[in-house]
Amino acid sequence: MTDFNTVLFDSIYKEDVYSPAPSPTIVIDQPWETIEKEERVLLSKILAAVKHSLDSVSIKHQPSLDLSPWKEKPRRVIYFGKPINGIALYEVLDTHGSVVVCAERLKDLIKNDEAKKKLWQALKKQFL
Repeated sequence: MTDFNTVLFDSIYKEDVYSPAPSPTIVIDQPWETIEKEERVLLSKILAAVKHSLDSVSIKHQPSLDLSPWKEKPRRVIYFGKPINGIALYEVLDTHGSVVVCAERLKDLIKNDEAKKKLWQALKKQFL
């Protein structure tokens, strides 16, 4: 026996339902208020390179990257902060449904062109 509500729903709503892709999450190891203008500009440029903006991402502060307390795991995470033992910088890590790239602090990245190139290579893999 067919459920009347299902038949009614299927006949009224013929379009496929799409859920938007979750926005990337940026994790920084210091409060957003302490991020200087030059660092924000760099972050904006990094995000623009992967077709995002500061308004299209979620920015979280954690002293060190830890996804375990999050109920909903983001699909893509970029961490800017102090190095984490056992995690290489600028490597794409797939961990329990989240694809993570760790980089040095934004203020350190500003001065390091080689690190920016490594980050770009990792982000191309993460966002493709």
